[in-house]
Amino acid sequence: MAIIEPRVNRRTALVGAAAFAANLAMPAVLRASGKVVRVGALLPLTGDLSPWGLPGKLGSELWAERVNKKGGIDLHGEKYTVELVAFDSEYIAEKTLEGARSFLEQDVKCTMIIGGDDWSALQDFSNRNKMLTASLYVSDLNPSSNYLLAPVELHPFYLAIGLEYLVKQDPNLKTIALCAQDDLTGRSSLAYWRAGFDAYGLEMVSDEYFDNSTTDFSTVVSTMLSKKPQAICLDTMYPPVLIQVCQELHQRGYKGRLLHAGWDLFPDILKRTSKEFVEGAIGYFPRFDDPEIDKVTTGFEDASGFYKEYMQRHPNSWNNTSWEYAAILEVWKRGVEAAGTFDTEPLLTSMKANPPSHIFGPAKWWGKDLFGIDNALVGNWPVVEVKDGQQTIVGLASQSEWFDQHRDIVEKRWREEELMPDQRR
Repeated sequence: MAIIEPRVNRRTALVGAAAFAANLAMPAVLRASGKVVRVGALLPLTGDLSPWGLPGKLGSELWAERVNKKGGIDLHGEKYTVELVAFDSEYIAEKTLEGARSFLEQDVKCTMIIGGDDWSALQDFSNRNKMLTASLYVSDLNPSSNYLLAPVELHPFYLAIGLEYLVKQDPNLKTIALCAQDDLTGRSSLAYWRAGFDAYGLEMVSDEYFDNSTTDFSTVVSTMLSKKPQAICLDTMYPPVLIQVCQELHQRGYKGRLLHAGWDLFPDILKRTSKEFVEGAIGYFPRFDDPEIDKVTTGFEDASGFYKEYMQRHPNSWNNTSWEYAAILEVWKRGVEAAGTFDTEPLLTSMKANPPSHIFGPAKWWGKDLFGIDNALVGNWPVVEVKDGQQTIVGLASQSEWFDQHRDIVEKRWREEELMPDQRR
């Protein structure tokens, strides 16, 4: 895979994932008959962010098929077949709203988006029409996001639990360098990393943002290495940038620890560096062929079987969104069956009173202190360490417990970046 060197921002975050071939495109609607409930994938299926959108659609289709094979969704003894409706938002505001209107006409009961720019376009429409929506970006939550949920991934709140694991494993670790792109994703995650480094007394010998237009990372890497850090935090760098920075670090002989949120395109990073370079790297997204996967995904039935079936159908297309959107739908299904309704208001009331499990087990609604609304479903999250070239699950830890123990430090660091609810426009 050739290295892509565009202007990198959220709109171009995954252009480097060239393995997604045109044959991934599938019918926009998974048809059903009889009693039907529709769920919607309002995702970029073409364009720069299609490597996030397409796998999300494919995983959601597989989830729906597996649910339907078991009889569908049970509502007061009546069985409803799940029908997935997909719309290509292209991650463009006008297209997002067009898709939302289409979903409203089709009586879609749960809409899934990437988050960020698309939610900014959608929030007023969602509130007017009580459109239940799920985002991958917990930072989309705000006091007015009445019908938005973050029911699976709560980036960046899992970052510190990996750091806690690392300092226990490597008590001699004292210095760290960190950098990130200068946008909301980078600022919110670096603020949380900094809180973690503060909590464990690590010295941040280099702490820099780089512009989203950066294509040559030699200066960024030189600055970090000049401080001789024992570990380097690569934050939530977008995948094309992550590949380039890892290559640069490898070529310059860096041998310390690495931290990154997702390690997207990890096989490509491994090919371009070495097993020794990535050994001991910390991340947060497990392989679904990890022998421990079914033990940790207690809120998602047969995760390993889901992975095998997905890979048989769509080789070389798996990434984190392949399971995250399916996990969102599983949370929604559990909520619906407990509430006995698909209707948004009573469903939300029931889900808030009786929080469903998320993919990694028991969870609670959370977020008001930082986002002004308790619409994030928070629980345990896995810590992943690279061992012998494989991303390996090494444990689960509570995101909310860590936050509660270090609330003052987190709020201080978030306030520095003007991320607290009273600082937002």
